[in-house]
Amino acid sequence: MGHRADGRELVHVGGDGTALVDRMRGPLLKALSGRGAFYAVRVNALGPGGAVLVSITASKGRIPLLFGPGELKAAHISQVVRAALDGAAL
Repeated sequence: MGHRADGRELVHVGGDGTALVDRMRGPLLKALSGRGAFYAVRVNALGPGGAVLVSITASKGRIPLLFGPGELKAAHISQVVRAALDGAAL
């Protein structure tokens, strides 16, 4: 993971539920690291159905991404996040 000149991490992943955040952290870091921008990422479970909201905030804006329970594979998460950031120029 990259760091700024002041030593601060460029990608911070947090949210509700340690297990969910830990599960999502790897794919999110894979998608966001190396882009040279600071991203604050919040991961939240939504209700009992297994949906997950991933909110990515950067200096140029914020993108909310909703993943269904069948979409939580690491490769899929990384691909969706990269495509969303590229499309929004974040």
